[in-house]
Amino acid sequence: MKLSHKIYIFWGVMDLLALTSYLLFPLQRGKVPFYSDINDFYVNYAQMELSGLAGSMIQFFFFVNILLIISLAFSAWSFFVKKDISIIFFIAQEIARVLSFSCSVALIPLFIHFTGITSAAAALALFIVSEALKIASVVWAKRQTTALIESFTSR
Repeated sequence: MKLSHKIYIFWGVMDLLALTSYLLFPLQRGKVPFYSDINDFYVNYAQMELSGLAGSMIQFFFFVNILLIISLAFSAWSFFVKKDISIIFFIAQEIARVLSFSCSVALIPLFIHFTGITSAAAALALFIVSEALKIASVVWAKRQTTALIESFTSR
């Protein structure tokens, strides 16, 4: 198996792990994923009594995070089945990850949670490393795949 395929499988596993964590942790607390989050968000949002730009921005960031979680199923499928990912989808997902501060390496939030790290600087550093690794490795894998396809078509 080529390294580029291993990279895609790794990121597919990370997306699947993040999605599974999102679905299982609320169930352990007796909550329903998505429904409970949306309901709890609007209960808290109503208590904050925000309106205007601040209220709109909070809602925007919340729904960006919800869309990111939904997109994890599609990106995992792309990495596992297609063994490639659309560059537009990839960029959109990375923007959503930055806006919602969600690590691509799903093990990092679990590591932070289980070790009790409370340093914002450490969390930010791990987040930056996570995203840099994903972007660099996926771009490298896409270039390798493109070069392989071009070598076959030029014959």
